[in-house]
Amino acid sequence: MGIFSFPYFFLPTKYIQKPARLWIKGIFLFLKLICKVTHQITGLENIPDEPLIIVSKHQSAFETFALFYYFKNSFFVHKRQLFYIPIFGQYLLKSNMVAINRSGHANTMRKMLNNVKNKLDQGSSIIIFPEGTRKIPREKPDYKSGFVGIYNIANRKLLPIALNSGLCWPKHPNIIKKGNIIIQVLPSINTGLGKKEVLDKVEKTIEEATNKLLT
Repeated sequence: MGIFSFPYFFLPTKYIQKPARLWIKGIFLFLKLICKVTHQITGLENIPDEPLIIVSKHQSAFETFALFYYFKNSFFVHKRQLFYIPIFGQYLLKSNMVAINRSGHANTMRKMLNNVKNKLDQGSSIIIFPEGTRKIPREKPDYKSGFVGIYNIANRKLLPIALNSGLCWPKHPNIIKKGNIIIQVLPSINTGLGKKEVLDKVEKTIEEATNKLLT
């Protein structure tokens, strides 16, 4: 797919989403045909018509594809080393997402926050996994406060996402099981909350909805 889509490198960045979305659609198709995994997204009426900070539960590789697919004008913050992956890394670079050097210091973090704010101001939404890594369903949550810095500097609403993808595509063992993945968009959280208040609210909102999806 990366080789056949090479001509897109000579087009403006916005066009690179077309082959990316086609690739993700292929993943959806093969999950359905080969693995018997279907999916649905609910709560679309909860999405405000404005750039957002999307904060999602993370149980699987699935939501990294699905959220990018369904939130058309969205981006991630990723580690710089992903640029070195052959073909995939070059498309990542062309897509103009925000890269960060994890070994960097305060200046690196400030630069990242400014880059994120600029992209939000230009109309894009950012996708963040507050726990930082995939979690096994019903595992004890571990929400980090990193997204709060973006919330404060960008002054944008948070959009919580609950899901049950770990039931079909778990972290360990990495074997895909048939079933239906549900991605649930929850009501947005307004700006202006304090650090502890917003962190607690995000965790409580996502965890309560996720636990219901796991029953």
